[in-house]
Amino acid sequence: NATATRTVTVTAAPVAGTLSGNQNVCVGLTTTFSSTQTGGTWSSSNTAIATINATTGVITGVAAGTATMTYTVVGTGGCPNATATRTVTVTAAPVAGTLSGTQNVCVGLTTTFSSTQTGGTWSSSNTSIATINASGVITGVAAGTATMTYTVTGTGGCPNATATRDVTVTAAPVAGTLSGNQNVCVGLTTTFSSTQTGGTWSSSDTAIATVNATTGVITGVAAGTATMTYTVTGTGGCPNATATR
Repeated sequence: NATATRTVTVTAAPVAGTLSGNQNVCVGLTTTFSSTQTGGTWSSSNTAIATINATTGVITGVAAGTATMTYTVVGTGGCPNATATRTVTVTAAPVAGTLSGTQNVCVGLTTTFSSTQTGGTWSSSNTSIATINASGVITGVAAGTATMTYTVTGTGGCPNATATRDVTVTAAPVAGTLSGNQNVCVGLTTTFSSTQTGGTWSSSDTAIATVNATTGVITGVAAGTATMTYTVTGTGGCPNATATR
C-alpha cells in the first residue's frame, strides 16, 4: 500500500464561565461584575447607560436605564468565541429638593417647612428644642436652635438624599405683674411698674389719664377710668405679651 499522513489539532471550546455581581447601580457610582473564568474581556451594550472596564469588570452608571454586559473569552484553533451576559440597571440618584419655610418660631407655636421634592420624610436634630411631623409642621419646645432634615430614600444602589434647614425657637415674652396706686387726682401723678423690664406703657384713654411710655408715670387728666397696658415686644415669631391695670 502507498500511504501519506497529516496531523490535525483539536482544541477544546472556550467557556465564558458564570457571571456574578450587583446588578443595580446609581448614576455616577460603580458596581463590579466578575466571571468564574479568567482571561476574558468585558463590553457594554449601551455605554450611554453604563460603561464597563474591559479588564476589571467595574461598571459605572451613566444614565437611568438598563444595559447588558457581555464577557467574551476568545476562541482559538477554529473554536468560536464564548460569551456570557448579565444585565445592569442604572437608577437616577434621588434629590431632596430645596427647603423653605419661616425659620423662627415661638415656644408652643408652629411654623412649617416644605421641599420642592415630594416623597421625603422629616426629622429633627433635637426634639427637646423643636419637633417636626410628617407634614413638615414644626412645634417649638424650648429656646434654642435645631436642624430639620428632609430625607428622600435612595433605591437601586443610590444613597439617600438629604437637605437641611435650621429653625430657631424663642421663648415667649412675659409682661410680668403690675403694681402701683390705682387712684390719682386730676393734675397729679401716680406710677405703675412691672416685675418685668423692657416693656412700654400705653393708656386706653389719654383724655382721662396719660402714661409715660418708659417710666410708667400716670398723670390724671379728667375724672374717669382708663386702662394702662404694659407691652413687652415678642421676637422670633412670638407675639407681644401684655398686662393691664
